[in-house]
Amino acid sequence: MIRAFAKIAVWLIGGACALAAVLFVAFALILWDWGRSSSPRKERDQIVQQRASPDGTQIAEIHQITTGMWEGPDTLYVTIKTAKNPVGYKVYSRTYECGDYSAFKLEWTSPMELRVKYGECHVSPFNSLTELGHENKIWQSSATCGAVKIHYEDTHYIATR
Repeated sequence: MIRAFAKIAVWLIGGACALAAVLFVAFALILWDWGRSSSPRKERDQIVQQRASPDGTQIAEIHQITTGMWEGPDTLYVTIKTAKNPVGYKVYSRTYECGDYSAFKLEWTSPMELRVKYGECHVSPFNSLTELGHENKIWQSSATCGAVKIHYEDTHYIATR
């Protein structure tokens, strides 16, 4: 009888130790993943489109900034710069979280007039009310940049994610 009780006690203690080890490993993995997801990440800025003016003195670019945060807002922005100056002036920016940029076009109608065509990203039903308020929001829209006049045209194109 004592032997049976000892066997059951050893089995229960061994099972409890195994369960504790599994829970410890799971907890350690959760902490490791949480540390990775909360650590600061760099934003990634890439050029989506680039167009030179007819006389070649001005360059307009569409950039996309992807945030380092998971589900953070991505930003699309337009800059105008001279051919000699690598730093441009931001003339348009908006929240845009789609990978489809076909609605966005840069067209120079003259050396001093730029047309920026834009569309929207399909709104996600999974976002919170705060996030929905930031989707497709235009944060900046300038009518001129130095001597360059800028015209904005909504293409009414809605991209899907």
